[in-house]
Amino acid sequence: SNIMNRFIFLFIVGVCIGFELKQNLSEYQIFKGKPRDLTPTNDFVLYDLITPLFTDYAFKHRLIYIPDGKKIKYRKRDVFDFPKGTIIVKTFYYPHDFDHIQKGIDLVETRLLVHENTGWKAYPYIWNKDDTEAVLKVAGGIESVTWKDKGRTQTINYIIPNMNQCKGCHVSEGILKPIGPTARQLNKDLQYQDDIKNQLEKWQSLGKLSGLPSSDKIPRIADWDDPDSGTLNQRARAWLDVNCAHCHNKKGP
Repeated sequence: SNIMNRFIFLFIVGVCIGFELKQNLSEYQIFKGKPRDLTPTNDFVLYDLITPLFTDYAFKHRLIYIPDGKKIKYRKRDVFDFPKGTIIVKTFYYPHDFDHIQKGIDLVETRLLVHENTGWKAYPYIWNKDDTEAVLKVAGGIESVTWKDKGRTQTINYIIPNMNQCKGCHVSEGILKPIGPTARQLNKDLQYQDDIKNQLEKWQSLGKLSGLPSSDKIPRIADWDDPDSGTLNQRARAWLDVNCAHCHNKKGP
């Protein structure tokens, strides 16, 4: 039966890679309270990118989990070296009104990128209509999403990739890897629940990052949408760096 096949799949995955794959996102205890509030539990740390990847106008909320006793290794240019057991969480959502985000949001999907014993694996979870639970959908899916922007109603069919389609972007030299978390993308201040702090320094203070140099030696990419962050050329290159360069290079797919 389909239920038995699903059980066998989850069992085999859990045994072979040392990661206990859950059917429901809530079982990971990523968020506390209402999921729409996007409030992380203490095990997950908020992070953000200066110039994020564009995904059909979706907003993104990012979290990371680093196992106790393990640390991220700093790299100046490439994506950081994350220890096994790392879980990168990216939730895609749409505000009801882009000009008034406080009016509420709709959650669409949450992607987990997990560093398992056999390497990185990606798992897509799709939220239900009430945004109370997200369920693992190995085959991905298509969701109709609607929002208002400057008074106009917009509607699209939002495509949620299946597990294999994640490789279309997240592959370097034939190996699945993260894309965004580099020093240049993470070198920014972020509002946390208790303070505002450079997020790389925050990771270091939590004992989650090793090898962080002095602030003047950490690169910083321009914000594509902020003219004060760099020249037009720098901002265009920043957009190309995160949206295109991970595929369009000698190691990319």
